Amino acid sequence: MAFNLISSKLTGNPGTSGWAQVHEFAPVEPEKLDSRGRLYAVVATGRHEEGVDAVSAGRELLARLHEEYFGGEEGPAFAVLQNAVKKVSDEFGQSWGEVEIAAVALVSDVVYSVVGGGAQVAIFRNGMLAKILESSKEEVISASGYPQAEDLLILGTKAFFDSLAAGVLKAALQGKDPAAAVEQLAPVVHSKQDTGNLGATIIVFKETEGTQVTPVQEISEEKAPLQEKPQLSSYLRKGLSFIQNFVSKKLPERRIYVRPGETEEEVPQKRKTMVTVGAILVVLLVVSIGFGIRAKNVREQKGRYEERLTQAEHEFDESLSLASLNPERARELFANSKGAAEALLGEGIKDKRLDLLSQKLSENQGNILGEYKVDPELFVDLSLQVSGFEGQEVASSGKTIFVLDKKGKRIISVDFGTKKTQVASGPDQIGEAQSLAAYEDRVFILTPDGVSEVGKTKSQVIDKSWDGEVLVYAYAGNLYLIDKVGSTIWRYPGTGEAFASKQNWLAPGTKVDLSQVKSVTIDGTIFLLSSSGKLSKFSLGNPTGFTPQGVFPELSTPDAIYTNEELKYVYVLERSGKRVVVLEKDGKYKAQYTSDKIGEAQDLAVSEKEGKIVILTGGKLLSIKISHL
Repeated sequence: MAFNLISSKLTGNPGTSGWAQVHEFAPVEPEKLDSRGRLYAVVATGRHEEGVDAVSAGRELLARLHEEYFGGEEGPAFAVLQNAVKKVSDEFGQSWGEVEIAAVALVSDVVYSVVGGGAQVAIFRNGMLAKILESSKEEVISASGYPQAEDLLILGTKAFFDSLAAGVLKAALQGKDPAAAVEQLAPVVHSKQDTGNLGATIIVFKETEGTQVTPVQEISEEKAPLQEKPQLSSYLRKGLSFIQNFVSKKLPERRIYVRPGETEEEVPQKRKTMVTVGAILVVLLVVSIGFGIRAKNVREQKGRYEERLTQAEHEFDESLSLASLNPERARELFANSKGAAEALLGEGIKDKRLDLLSQKLSENQGNILGEYKVDPELFVDLSLQVSGFEGQEVASSGKTIFVLDKKGKRIISVDFGTKKTQVASGPDQIGEAQSLAAYEDRVFILTPDGVSEVGKTKSQVIDKSWDGEVLVYAYAGNLYLIDKVGSTIWRYPGTGEAFASKQNWLAPGTKVDLSQVKSVTIDGTIFLLSSSGKLSKFSLGNPTGFTPQGVFPELSTPDAIYTNEELKYVYVLERSGKRVVVLEKDGKYKAQYTSDKIGEAQDLAVSEKEGKIVILTGGKLLSIKISHL
């Protein structure tokens, strides 16, 4: 397959770190072109030379390489190229100390690559970037292969590959245009210090095709459409103003002499033509200078943020690919990309790539970070059922949510699915209710005297036998009391309508501090939430390791916790963070929902079957659609 090779080169600024040069040559003689092909080379050294001396030294080295490869030595091109690079490296290395050479020859349809002194060769194929050769300072290594159409071959010094992150280089090569890639990489390279020995050439292999000439359509003057007059740029306006001042004030008045054969009318006309032509040339000069300055400013500005933007794009793309394989790493990469994008926007950077990245980050924030900004909808307005109803606590069991209004001394029940609402108990039964618990259709309240069941009638089911504050919870027909003063979990086994004597649910010898517990939920294991923000999990009477992992920002002052045996996840309400955090039951972060309205919530209940998180805000229940399942 015949290829048309297109290349573009990039070098750093010569200085104390050395210099680099790029060479390309194709023999004119057909025989030499067939036997040796087209040669590309990148050479560099860390030796410090100024200006012309560096150029001269580079030419000397390249001339020797050219002489050795295209000279009189007989043999296969691959072997000759290897010998040439080895010989020149040794020869100049003795006097210069360090020499890097990356050389590639395309002979027929085969690519021969040789590198030494630390130089490298990479290939970009099918969206993948891979190193072909990576030499050390003491060795010369080689490889050969068959290129494919649209391959990009990158010859570079060690400084080139070290200075550019793989993601940055890969992004620049996506368009398969060497000139565009160099234009994108140049600001990044030139913004760095000590890049004298940085050099590279990028070659693309284009399949040879016939050239088609598209005929130009002629448009007659009278049929040509009128175009809207373009607005003058600021540079052009300044240029025209300068011309007007120059012509009117600076040009001296000259006497006009009429030569024989010229009329008096011809001379002014010629003078006018010359002035016009001069004015146009000056305008063009001013405009070109203005555009040059603007282009330079744009390049310098891009150089300050280009690498950061490319890295942010790379981290975003990688987070998408790892979302299902390694969610924690994906969230880390996504957060890095998001932080970089927000920083660039905060600096006032205007770039279409940045705008597109910001849009993608916003669209994928839920999928990767599990962060959902929500606007809770009205689920039930409890004050319509009972005027002035203000709930403080929620208990749920099965499909029913129970809401306690301590001041109004009422309990309202709400069906999760149908939203059917009714008063479950009134002031005649509630009295001085301190807390609420529910199991199936049974409702219990904690009072100063113990625990009572309310509903059709009120009955005392547990007499008070504890000191200080307790929390009550109903599960699987049993009642559980968290004794904060005694740091004990009491279990009252259910025996039909009544409950047996209390039992210490904690395993023998287990000692824990429950004095700060503020919320409890049970799914077979017991989850406790302390006012310090600590989450604890107990199984079979023993504490088990349970630490929220991957939550950002970390939970600091959570207010309520909820789960049950039918739920896959644990839900934590944190008013100060205006969020509901979702955890797996081993503590790993899954998602979080944020809203200003969550900052007003007193309690919550969840039905994954119905796809709803319900929060209590005084006289209303609000619902949040679950999106993380």
